Amino acid sequence: MKEAILKTKNGIPVVRITERTYFETTSGIVGLNRSDETAKPTKTITNTRVTTFQYKNSDYVCWGENNRFPDDAELLIHRTGVLQTALNYKSRCCHGQGVIPVVLEGLDENLKEIYKPLNDIELISFLDNYTFTNYHKDAFRDINKFGNCFPLLVPNEAGDKIVRIDALNARHCRLSVDKTKLLVYGEFSEGNPSNDEKDCVVYDVLDETDPQLTLDVLKANNKLNKPIAFPRIKNYLSNNDYYARTDWWAAYKSGWIDIAHQIPKFLKKAYENAITVMWHIKIPYKYFEDIFPEKDYENPTQRLEAIKNFQDEMEKNLTGAANAQKAIFTTFKINESGKAEEQIIIERLDGKLNMDEKLSTSAAANSEILFSLMVNPSVLGAGMPGGPYAGNSGSGSDIREGLMASLVLSYIEKQQVLEPVKLMFRFNGYENVSFKYKNIVLTTLDKGKSTEEKIN
Repeated sequence: MKEAILKTKNGIPVVRITERTYFETTSGIVGLNRSDETAKPTKTITNTRVTTFQYKNSDYVCWGENNRFPDDAELLIHRTGVLQTALNYKSRCCHGQGVIPVVLEGLDENLKEIYKPLNDIELISFLDNYTFTNYHKDAFRDINKFGNCFPLLVPNEAGDKIVRIDALNARHCRLSVDKTKLLVYGEFSEGNPSNDEKDCVVYDVLDETDPQLTLDVLKANNKLNKPIAFPRIKNYLSNNDYYARTDWWAAYKSGWIDIAHQIPKFLKKAYENAITVMWHIKIPYKYFEDIFPEKDYENPTQRLEAIKNFQDEMEKNLTGAANAQKAIFTTFKINESGKAEEQIIIERLDGKLNMDEKLSTSAAANSEILFSLMVNPSVLGAGMPGGPYAGNSGSGSDIREGLMASLVLSYIEKQQVLEPVKLMFRFNGYENVSFKYKNIVLTTLDKGKSTEEKIN
């Protein structure tokens, strides 16, 4: 880093900024950290055009620009702390404390549903084992992050029973144009697969309007001998025919996620650079002419070097923890009019940078991202008394209400993710089986306990 010097024609420095107090401003967008192996140049994420690619004589629909939407979205999510946290929170609310099987017996006089537990050891064991838990959490992860998830039904060897459900990693899945095939390939981030690619798997897909009928027909014809994909589950709000947009897409398109990225970069640069200059030392030309006369030096370069050494010594006496509260003595003379001449003036610069506006913008960006996902900021601690986050008190009631709202609003996603499970048990001979979620909710002190288990 070179020092900056503005000199007069006589070689006297008018302004000099040294290495120790160097000040620099930056402009433009700071790039990704290239040391991160996942950080690759990416194009702007788009999800509006439907383009296709071929694999073994079948046409498949690209997911986003360059068929890279899930990979670009994954990188964007991991660079945006509030977005990643909100998605994690939503998935946890959807998952709850597990699923229990029940049977609907009817309605009471208040039109409230009457359920009784279904004490079937096979069913209960399935809902409590590793394969279901894996499907359950992965399905919520993908539908919240990418707007789509891809369940896979795995039959037994006889083809008369479904033994488990998997959630294929949505990043690696692409639908065919006619929605009858699902291509799974782990390297879409590097490009589309060639026809001789050996690491691709193609699954047939159940009929989107009546998946139960497709299973029954396959069973009747003894053709249910391999895993088959359930119709992809998508964000219900999206009208896209193939891949649904995710809820946080609006915050991205409106620019709030970009703003959330830029504010911390600005603040980091401000603290690293802008507030490091503390002292402004003013020295008149005449001072240097008297103290460093030209006749005492062989050439201007030697004289400039002496002046710089003098300035460096003064800087050393002003900076550093060891020089805190240190006094500096200077002398000057008074001219005939009674005014000071050739005096050194040392002024302390106000290095305080007003961050309120930037923090307010950052708070607004965080809130807009949370709102796009229907997450109450108070639940995640964004409600703070006073300052730029004022407006949400962050009280216990705010957190309880926000949590309860999240549990209620996740009902649709819960039912979507359970549809393949219901289909599996209907196919396996269970009639009228329903599923309910267990959730731990916060309560008030008058309840005599801090939490309570709810079934919904």
